[in-house]
Amino acid sequence: MNTKVVIRDFITGEILQQNLKGPLGDNDQLVETGIIDSLGVMTLLGFLEEKFSIQIPGDDLVPENFASISTIAALVERHQLR
Repeated sequence: MNTKVVIRDFITGEILQQNLKGPLGDNDQLVETGIIDSLGVMTLLGFLEEKFSIQIPGDDLVPENFASISTIAALVERHQLR
């Protein structure tokens, strides 16, 4: 399954903080617009590490890496290559 689809499904099913007026897009700003909060980011981090069998170091825990589904997918893919 596509990384972006897995991430989108988890966010919409488990940690979505508001009702969206449409589907969640790959480049929608997640934290900036309040779609997910800091607790949601931590929940997402745990999910990503378990689902994709990766370890995301503290240096990568920056807002830019969790800004959108696209940036999160890129983060996951970078760590899968290590």
